[in-house]
Amino acid sequence: MNFGEYLVGRNIIREQDRVRALEIQKTDQVALGQLALQSGLIDNKQLFRILSRQRKPDEKEKSFGRLAVEMQYLNLEQVETLLERQTHTNRLLGEILVSQGMVPQMELIKALKHFRSQNKKD
Repeated sequence: MNFGEYLVGRNIIREQDRVRALEIQKTDQVALGQLALQSGLIDNKQLFRILSRQRKPDEKEKSFGRLAVEMQYLNLEQVETLLERQTHTNRLLGEILVSQGMVPQMELIKALKHFRSQNKKD
């Protein structure tokens, strides 16, 4: 059981709050192109070219990373590193729940302590 499911199961938040917070978390991620640019792996022109190509009807389904590799701006190892970094750029679920007013901070802290103590036993 993850923390969001735990909060719903303990009636601390509603299922729709959990889903909404997860949606926010997903959209909060820094774009892969932005990470590549910040890392100095590509420049603004290359970023623009990749994004322009991604908008073409026959290329819309291709990810930024795949296009960057196809266009030889990045290699697979660089894309994998960026994807790993990207997973650490979004806010924590609890942080979102508190910022959206879905749960008071002190209640979240108490729930997190209880959740962690229960998971240490398992």
